[in-house]
Amino acid sequence: MTVEQKLQDYILDNYKSIMQFAKVADLPYTTVKGIFSRGIWGTSIQNVIKICNTLSLDINALVNGEIKKDIHINELTTHEKKLVVAYRNHPEHQYTIDTILHIDEEEQLIPTLKAARSKDNNQPIEVVNMPDLSKFTPDDSDL
Repeated sequence: MTVEQKLQDYILDNYKSIMQFAKVADLPYTTVKGIFSRGIWGTSIQNVIKICNTLSLDINALVNGEIKKDIHINELTTHEKKLVVAYRNHPEHQYTIDTILHIDEEEQLIPTLKAARSKDNNQPIEVVNMPDLSKFTPDDSDL
């Protein structure tokens, strides 16, 4: 599914019609329809910004072909705010939470040979990126 199709579906999930969305976004209907037929790359950055602002979408995600809500701190729920406070109050758990949620931006992936070897074949099957385990410390509770 193209980003234009995803965007059109998202608009129709949130508005009664493309026409209604175009009015709210203060864009000509033909401009919005043109994005779906000619592609988002053929429109001006100002129009893309208007669309993202109207739909509260992350413009960087849209450029990468994803439809993702742009989160503003004032839009966090009470529960989400509590999670942020708890995260900050427990630095000893932050690494684990980052790992579970795959949000560690500094994690370095190391190209590693994934291989199945036999007597006559010692060629690697593929190269995969694996996390750097040099900082890994095993949990003594399992010993």
